[in-house]
Amino acid sequence: MWQATIWEPAGRADERRSVADEQAQLARLRLQVDERWRTLALASERTAPPLSAQALERLYDAYMRAVDAYVARQRALARPHEAQRRAS
Repeated sequence: MWQATIWEPAGRADERRSVADEQAQLARLRLQVDERWRTLALASERTAPPLSAQALERLYDAYMRAVDAYVARQRALARPHEAQRRAS
């Protein structure tokens, strides 16, 4: 049975899979940020019945948690690439 790893250095296929998984996770986090923002924006414009200040604060907190998760993941993914660039 032929495998992709036969024709490439050991671990290269796993590395590509890992990068793809990381990029997919980052994309999911970005979608979550966008979704939280839309929810917050629509809720803040709602007039009948208007949301309480506490409800808007909870939506804002959820949005900020999503942003924090996205930024943290983005930074974590950038660290190994920065180290590789410095080593070159």
